[in-house]
Amino acid sequence: MNQTETITAYVPIQKEVRTATVRVDLVMRAYGKLYLFELKLSRSAASAMEQIDLKDYPARFALSGLPIVKVGISFDPERRTIGEWEYV
Repeated sequence: MNQTETITAYVPIQKEVRTATVRVDLVMRAYGKLYLFELKLSRSAASAMEQIDLKDYPARFALSGLPIVKVGISFDPERRTIGEWEYV
């Protein structure tokens, strides 16, 4: 089963990309960059960013040659929407 889905004809997204030690929630290639997403429910976007750094998500994609953008997103279950997000 191919885990790549497309939101447009030009933006491939992979979900739950496994590495030797972790699972990255979403990986998206767009506009010449590689975006690594960590999603959290009822936790801060900062905690998502900490996890990206602590588990060194970018190491798995270092050989891609693309600039890497780390994105942490927090969902608010009461409002049923994105509560906050950060990127670097």
